[in-house]
This record gives sequence, structure tokens and C-alpha cells, in this order.
Amino acid sequence: MRMPFEFERERAYHRLVDLIFGQALEAGTPLSERKLAEQLGMGRMPVREALHQLEQEGVVEVKPARGTFVRRISPGDLAEIYRVREALECLAAELAATQGPTEALAACGARMRTMAKDPSAFTAVEIDDSGTEFHELLMLATGNAALMETVRLLRLRFRLAFHLPRYFSHENLYSTLADHIDILGAIEQRAPRAAGKLMRAHLRRGLDMRLALEAAAADRPSTQKNDAAKGITRGLESTK
Repeated sequence: MRMPFEFERERAYHRLVDLIFGQALEAGTPLSERKLAEQLGMGRMPVREALHQLEQEGVVEVKPARGTFVRRISPGDLAEIYRVREALECLAAELAATQGPTEALAACGARMRTMAKDPSAFTAVEIDDSGTEFHELLMLATGNAALMETVRLLRLRFRLAFHLPRYFSHENLYSTLADHIDILGAIEQRAPRAAGKLMRAHLRRGLDMRLALEAAAADRPSTQKNDAAKGITRGLESTK
């Protein structure tokens, strides 16, 4: 079936996301509108608009008189953001547990439990995406509009900190899946204190994992990074 039409700006945005989050464009990499437009096979205007959107999301940064770069997120940045996440998402877990799971959250939980029975039957991306969905549906389950909007803006502004690199180990992936299922269990049991406690432990493990992944990525040989860039670029070219 033919893929639905995407506006050029949206196409540019999604392709740049693939390059940046796929590690083809490393932190600190200068971004040239002209070169990116040539590589992606489109005009400079949609690339410029996509870069502006990514700047708003904290993924790229504009340095006066120097240019646009992939933003470099430091361990200190991660620690600060996760501290805020802990305050907000522990509250969310407690509120959701007070009311019980929504139908959508319960359905997400059923999918996660299916994955947990045979993780090898699912890709790493599918399992990671289920975790993202869990956190989003958990927020909706709170019924608290102010909290939902606060977390939405936090995710939008610091997207790099919420994104889990795709080179994580399956062992880490499975432990994260187990955490989500445990938190959901506390919500189903309507145990606010337990849900908040489990969420806190989950986020602290997540921060430790993320810091370790960032350190490992910095130590990866440049040949591996170049291979990743070539692979993603070939994938982008095949979608033109």
C-alpha cells in the first residue's frame, strides 16, 4: 500500500530524527542546511523548518556566529532532568493508582506482559516503544491536566534526555519492561505508595543506565560510528 503523503517539512524532520537518534550525527556535529538538503534530496526551506522544530525540542542548538549543532547533553543535564522526572512521574504513578488503570493503560499492560513471556519474539524497538506508550498512558490515567501538560512540555523541551539510544543491551531492555509491569501491577492493586516507590526506583535505574550508555557511546570506535552513519544514510536514500 502506498505510504500517505508527508509534507516536506515533516519528511525532513523525521529523517533528521533518524540521523540524530540513530547516532549517525554525533553530539556537537555542525549542521549545514545546504548539505543536509542535498543529502536528503529536498529544498533548504523544509530542512530549516525541521531544524527549528528540533531546536525547540532541545535536540539541536544554535550558537550565534557559529552555526547549528547537534546538542551535547551532559551527565549533569541528565541528572537534573531525571530529578524533575522523578518528582512528576512518581506523583503520576500515585494518582493513577488512586483511580486505577484506564482501559488504554490496561491494554498496554497486556501487550507488555505478552512481550515479557517471550521477549525474543519482539524487536528491541517494539519493546522500547511499548515503554514510551506506557509512560504516556500513565499520564493520561492521572486525570490531572496540569500534570499532563507539565510533563508534555518537559518531554518536548528535553527530548534528548527522554530518548533511549537504540544501542542499549537487551538485558537493560528486559529489566525496564519488568519495571513497567511492576508499576502497572501496583496501579491495578490501587496501591499509590507502592506505585510511587516503584516508579522512583525505575527512574533512578534508568538514569544510571542512561549515564552508562552515554559513556559507552563516547568510547565507541569512530569506525563503528561511521558505519552507523552510512547505514542510516543508505536507508534514507532508499525512501526518496
